Amino acid sequence: MDFLNRHLWLKRTLMLLVIGVALAGMFSQRHALACEAVGFYGYQQLAPNIFAAPGVENQEQVVSIIQDGKQRVATTFGTMIATPKIVIVATKAEAARLGANSTATAHFTPMGTCIILGPNGQNVDVAAHELVHAEVGQRVGWLRHWLEIPVWFNEGVALMVDHREPFLIDNIAISQEAIDAVKTLKTGRAFFAGANTHQHYVAARVAVNDLEPLQLYQQLERIRNGERFEAVFEF
Repeated sequence: MDFLNRHLWLKRTLMLLVIGVALAGMFSQRHALACEAVGFYGYQQLAPNIFAAPGVENQEQVVSIIQDGKQRVATTFGTMIATPKIVIVATKAEAARLGANSTATAHFTPMGTCIILGPNGQNVDVAAHELVHAEVGQRVGWLRHWLEIPVWFNEGVALMVDHREPFLIDNIAISQEAIDAVKTLKTGRAFFAGANTHQHYVAARVAVNDLEPLQLYQQLERIRNGERFEAVFEF
């Protein structure tokens, strides 16, 4: 193979590799991309960044719930700066088409956070919970969120504004061993796997209980500026 042919071969190989990586990325982010594009598929815009799928009947009520959720986050941690897109769906099947469960799911992308509120998640507890995820992502940035924020911490902090009875600190009885174990679960695949997901949630809630809420944003800013999670948060 002469130099020119070798150069062309390497160029084509590199191009195919780039295309393959791009297609794989698009596939892995397909639900987030679909969520971002709902405005083009017949979803009604109810308020800035809030969309409802066809069939959602309690539109005004859910918009009010979302506003109450934002207020709860602001009261607990401070004023929000995140402006996630929020999509309200009426059925479990519609939620699944957007990569969500019947309660709620937050998709994180370099463009921002897209929250799906399913038929079982249209209440202030779930709305506030998902809004905290959006705020954490906004405060640290997409790349640092992916590299530094453990899922157990993200869920534990979100549960601080989630007042559903199983997650209230006074209702939780769990061993120190379980709390220590949940701190090893860095990824969503580990945290949400198997039959122990509920235990992981309650352990995560207890694990962050000593966090000072009004210092959270300042601590997340330190991570955004390059500090490691372990250096900022001592749990």
